[in-house]
Amino acid sequence: MSKIIQSNGKIEITETMSTRIRVFLFLLGLLPWLAPYELLIKPGWSGFNVMTLFFAAISLSAIAISLGFIGAAVFGMNQTAIFDLTARTITHRYETAVNALRTKRYSFNDLTKSAVREHNWDNGPNTYSLEIYFKDGHKILCGDFASRKEAEEVLKYL
Repeated sequence: MSKIIQSNGKIEITETMSTRIRVFLFLLGLLPWLAPYELLIKPGWSGFNVMTLFFAAISLSAIAISLGFIGAAVFGMNQTAIFDLTARTITHRYETAVNALRTKRYSFNDLTKSAVREHNWDNGPNTYSLEIYFKDGHKILCGDFASRKEAEEVLKYL
């Protein structure tokens, strides 16, 4: 969820993943583990045959899906990007469930590239975000804008 606040020469973009969503994704990630249990462990296979290979492929696919959900729950990022237009600085704060809060501060002079990134969705309208690169290689991808014009409106200040 993205929240954008503009006030007193500052633009603050905050994106968070709530604890409820993290727990939901983690629990959802545990469900696919039923496939390997039901197909390989519970039947107690005693030999190798074609069906074992088929069930092993299904089980490995289920485990891959499971790891995707668990990874999203654990490594989903909370971040805040603060653009101070008067001091001409950018502050980026970010954390995940397993990484502590980190803060990086940059001057506008440290920018190497900034652009609007378009996200094309199959089941809804396109969204746009800001993509900002710095001299030290750090990259910020933030914002969830409904139109390119909104994203460019924020980007013009950089």
